[in-house]
Amino acid sequence: MDWQTLFALVAENCNKEVPIEIDHDLCYVYRTQKKGFPFKSVTTCQKTAFARAELDEIVDFLNNHGYRANIKEEIKA
Repeated sequence: MDWQTLFALVAENCNKEVPIEIDHDLCYVYRTQKKGFPFKSVTTCQKTAFARAELDEIVDFLNNHGYRANIKEEIKA
């Protein structure tokens, strides 16, 4: 597991919440950021794939650093 990549991805996530979607053998970890505009706030997303087998380690890492994992079981197409 590349912890630096994971931390760089989620370091500035909104409200320290990390969306994770599980799809077969992969789990997608999302970076979320709010961008402020004069009358509207927009959330942008970027995702990175990790092996599903690493999910428990990812969740433990996030918990240890004060983040909350929001796990969804399947990606809806």
